[in-house]
Amino acid sequence: MAHDSTPHAPGNGANQAGSFLFPKPPLTIAEQREHLRERGLGLEGFPDEGVNFFLASNNYYRISGYWLTFFDRDAGRFVEGATLDDIVHVMAFDDELRFLVFRMIEPLEIKFRTSFAYHMAHIHGAVAYRDMRLFDLEDAFERSQSEIDRAIRIGMRGHVPCVTHNMEKYGQLPVWALVEVLSFGTVSKMYGNLSDGELRDAVAADFRTTATLLKSWMEHLVYIRNLCAHYDRLYNRVVTKRTQFLREDIRLFDRLHLQRGRLFDTFIVLKRLYEHFDPVMWKVRMTALRDLIDMYPEVRLLPLGFPKDWLNVLSVEG
Repeated sequence: MAHDSTPHAPGNGANQAGSFLFPKPPLTIAEQREHLRERGLGLEGFPDEGVNFFLASNNYYRISGYWLTFFDRDAGRFVEGATLDDIVHVMAFDDELRFLVFRMIEPLEIKFRTSFAYHMAHIHGAVAYRDMRLFDLEDAFERSQSEIDRAIRIGMRGHVPCVTHNMEKYGQLPVWALVEVLSFGTVSKMYGNLSDGELRDAVAADFRTTATLLKSWMEHLVYIRNLCAHYDRLYNRVVTKRTQFLREDIRLFDRLHLQRGRLFDTFIVLKRLYEHFDPVMWKVRMTALRDLIDMYPEVRLLPLGFPKDWLNVLSVEG
């Protein structure tokens, strides 16, 4: 829906090289602005130039994800009293929230990479990741091998020291160097495909949980981490990568009648990981989250799946 500023040759666009017909024409920035006004969004206090700047800086479809809580789909209009300020505040809140969640996942990702490499190396050897016997599904194993080979090629081309040193000296990359150049997703999938119970359980023990839960939690965090890394919306998002919970957390959701599949799922997972990993840092992060929420009192927490007593629910001992 963004303004198309690419010059076109005269005549029927369908006949021009690289042009394709689409039943819905693109709107100019001015047309986008007037479309919002016609649908009942309050633009008072914003000069047309300011609205134009906002729309030119933020794709119309991106913005539409943030106005869902202010829009009556049945009526095809914004709810009475909804303003551009409301959308801007939700977007600003989501931006800060995304940064906070990313920072919360980062040390867990690093620990997971470290634990996976350490235990694999000590139980099976430095290049055991090449051994199909340690893994379950052959097709998943082959996909991981392709990702490993690709990461090594990229590392060699980019002169990444841990890659070039080991490949030039040994012709192989030890797992403790490999995890530094693989994506979080690839390491997570390799762990999830492990058939070797000793290795699987050793990594899970570092997180004080079971291998089944750790696999589910890490796959969920990969999904959320990628949303954060690509500046995707967390607010009012249905989380498609569901996760498993402890029985007591399932009872919590049922007792509070909480909707699953929202970002609060992620915070429950993070709480369970941090309560053993770094409970002090978890309290710091919860303080930062509380301050962020207090900064935007007009932003509703229900679209995130948060209960009213969220801070007490997410508290940990230590």
